[in-house]
Amino acid sequence: MKKSFLLLLLSSSLCTLVVPVGQGAEADESSNKNISSPEKIDFAADSIVYDPDTGNVTASGDVTLYQDGRVLRADVITYNEKTGMVKADGKITIQDQSGNVLYVEKAELEKGFRDGFIRNVRVLFSDDSRLMAREGERRGKQTIVRNAAYSPCHICLKEGPEKPLWQIRAKKVTHDENDHIIRYEDVVLEVAGIPIFYTPVFSHPDPTVKYMSGFLTPEIGSSGELGIFAQIPYYFAIDPHRDFTFEPIFTTDEGVVAGGTFRQHTGNGQFRINGSASNVNERDENFQKTGDHEIRGHFLSDGKFTLDTFRPLDVGDWQWDYTLHWVSDDTYLRRYYADKSDVLESHARLEWFNNTDYASFGLYGFQGLDEVDDINKTPLALPALDVNLVSRPLFWNSTLTTKFNTASIYRVEGMDTHRASLGSEWNLPVQGPMGDFYSLSASVRGDVYYNQQTNEPDRTQYAGEDGTYGRLLPMLALDWRMPFIRHGDATQQIIEPLISVIVAPNDKNIPEITNEDSRNFEFDENNLFTHNRYNGYDLWEGGTRVNYGVRYSLYSNIFNLQATLGQSYRVDDSEAYPVGSGFDGNLSDFVGRLDVSIGEYLDYVHRFRLDKNSFALRRNEMLVSGGWKWFRANIRYLDLDRDTTDLTGSELLNRQELGMGAEVYVNSKWTVHGSWVQDLLNEKTISYDAGVIYRDECLEFGLRYEQRFTSDRDIAPSKTIHFRLVLKNLG
Repeated sequence: MKKSFLLLLLSSSLCTLVVPVGQGAEADESSNKNISSPEKIDFAADSIVYDPDTGNVTASGDVTLYQDGRVLRADVITYNEKTGMVKADGKITIQDQSGNVLYVEKAELEKGFRDGFIRNVRVLFSDDSRLMAREGERRGKQTIVRNAAYSPCHICLKEGPEKPLWQIRAKKVTHDENDHIIRYEDVVLEVAGIPIFYTPVFSHPDPTVKYMSGFLTPEIGSSGELGIFAQIPYYFAIDPHRDFTFEPIFTTDEGVVAGGTFRQHTGNGQFRINGSASNVNERDENFQKTGDHEIRGHFLSDGKFTLDTFRPLDVGDWQWDYTLHWVSDDTYLRRYYADKSDVLESHARLEWFNNTDYASFGLYGFQGLDEVDDINKTPLALPALDVNLVSRPLFWNSTLTTKFNTASIYRVEGMDTHRASLGSEWNLPVQGPMGDFYSLSASVRGDVYYNQQTNEPDRTQYAGEDGTYGRLLPMLALDWRMPFIRHGDATQQIIEPLISVIVAPNDKNIPEITNEDSRNFEFDENNLFTHNRYNGYDLWEGGTRVNYGVRYSLYSNIFNLQATLGQSYRVDDSEAYPVGSGFDGNLSDFVGRLDVSIGEYLDYVHRFRLDKNSFALRRNEMLVSGGWKWFRANIRYLDLDRDTTDLTGSELLNRQELGMGAEVYVNSKWTVHGSWVQDLLNEKTISYDAGVIYRDECLEFGLRYEQRFTSDRDIAPSKTIHFRLVLKNLG
């Protein structure tokens, strides 16, 4: 039976402990005495023997000592009250306050087992990494060992002697519990038992450290544009709320790109600043160096902050956020950072939230990165205001929604537009006697426009006329659906016909009004039952029309399916939709979607648009993904057939593209992956890549090859190799 000696005080007064005295008499199992002393050690053991002549207290049988958060365990522990020395033998472990565990065969410790000598040392850190040595010593909160090896890799001892996948060998290693740093002297890095790197000194934080200055994992590679390149980041831990990462990119063909990221938490939010600059070779349209150099770079910053003390309405919550994005030229981010953005947005925005109510006030700017973009004609919204208020339930459970939106669009050169819109919508939900559902809504919106310099638009088809113009937009709508539900033993099926009738005046999109925010329109299943299918405010869908369709759903434990098919009919076809959008004449094309999932094995999504006359596929978009635990694959197919090659005045394009990707999980550590993208319309490959990844408890290794066949101004088709090696705890 184990005996507990809690708050046993190992001091000179230990002789007052009541035990049978004799020639090393064994303590009676019922003995349990607390002694008063300046140093307290909680103590537990199966038995204890005291020798008053020598002053030795010998504890044996699962002995445990606790002091100041440290724990010492051993088969036998001897404490000498005269010298204060503690000797331990057999299965010795010493655990510190951070959870790191020291295993030794023999130990001689003093000063509350903080100082002393240890032999055949093994340290198990809190993240399962290990430090092994033949001998060492404890000095306060320092563990110093010699002829040591450190590695976070696991070793299987059942199969005989085995070297870890990688380890650090050193003549001297010091682990300091005060600053939580592990320091090495005369260091050799071994991979698979082979020495590959030497340094006289080296250090890294122990697992208890959340952040500390030092090098992070580098990325190395080679490309046709940059030559051999290496990004070697260095992390600066400024304080608990701020840090900075210096992220230079060294290249053999383009010199050095100096970059970095600063982050700070302010208490009520956080922000980030990222930027770079380089003095690189200037190239012509044939990708050849001109002999001159040019300064290129970028600046990206964003942040979000709560405003707990800002309550001008004494209701709701406020926050503000910003983004500030700028790049020196269109292709810089794509060339040096593989960023495929085609537009950069900058804004400063104040937002208010109160249950279902919302308001925002912001300033917005944009930088287009496509070849056709002209920075002088790119719009700036200075400012934009949006207010959305939803009432509490009114009579018959109806609601009233009020919206106000205004925007002033400026350009450095060309057309300016100022618009204000105010509207309200009343909605009444009703459940019919047969289980059907109705939604009656009545709305009205008024718009006022003031246009300037419309003779200089960014696109001719979106120009209006100078002057002040207004319009009133009333609408009445009735939506109906009736779900038919059937329950099986393990399934549920739902067939739901849907109809919506919208009554609104025609010819409200007058040519005097500019089009700034309603330029992209395509009829699909997402806007089939929407009362106004146009994005934004500048275009408004008028006329009397009927939308109808059916939705079928099947749910089970493994197999799930949902399918939607519908069409729209309008009484008056005088309003022209964009060419190739799917709505020409009184009847629209058929639009639909099919979603199928089979457990974890298969996910299938199919979006389509069928020509109303020939039933030819005008939009055919499929995504299939699935597989098993050891293999996953995906196939993407996109075919946008506008039924014409003349798309003048439209943002739509004909496209036909096929993409494939796969991952093979060879085992728990090895993964092989690859992808391929083909332009079927122009019969050329866009890109493909392949790679291998290895991950285990102590190492991550990645190698990827990519070939891109497209070009964009100074970016030529290229081949790129990426290499990444991560050694756990070393970056």
